[in-house]
Amino acid sequence: MEKLGTVGLEGDGEEVRSTNIPLIKKQYTMKMLMYIVVFVLLFTGCIANKKADSLIQESCKKISKSVLVDTIPHFEKDCIESLKANPESQKARNIDDLIMVGMNNAMSQLSTVKTTVEKIIKEKKYKSSLSKKLLGECLKLYSKSAHMLTSGLNYLKKGNLEKAQYEINDADEAPVFCELKFNGDNQQISPVKKENDLLLTMINIPYMILMEQNL
Repeated sequence: MEKLGTVGLEGDGEEVRSTNIPLIKKQYTMKMLMYIVVFVLLFTGCIANKKADSLIQESCKKISKSVLVDTIPHFEKDCIESLKANPESQKARNIDDLIMVGMNNAMSQLSTVKTTVEKIIKEKKYKSSLSKKLLGECLKLYSKSAHMLTSGLNYLKKGNLEKAQYEINDADEAPVFCELKFNGDNQQISPVKKENDLLLTMINIPYMILMEQNL
């Protein structure tokens, strides 16, 4: 009697294990498919990143040879680093995409400089009343350049590259003229020279790439 009971239990166990085999196979297949999908996505992403990096390297190297930017220190290095630092650059597949990334970088830097100057004035960290006056004039220049960059971006989206180029080119007046106000005979030192220098670079990156494309 006890032996028969034992055999019955063992038989039930075998039946349960047999029933689970298709489920185990299905789970294994699903896991393998998941691993394959992840591998394909990673491989595709790696190739895309290499293509974007190559596009950045080639574009920055090419435009840095222009006489229009040869007076800007470390232009090629800053061009490469700033474009790569923007995550959107890894999605760039052509020059048009890269120009848009450069435009966004320029607008971001312009906003940063403007905010810095506003903070200096608000917290009264300027060294003289004349310096405060000059910084106020710089803010007006930044506002004008912001309008030009926005206009240039809109022209780019519409495919009007010629008008976009003119707008972007004029936008660099802000960092240039702001620094000139401090470097005259008034013996004032610009508290945002570093930021203005970087802004000049950021504006010239999309402008030079765009100009190179239009040649």
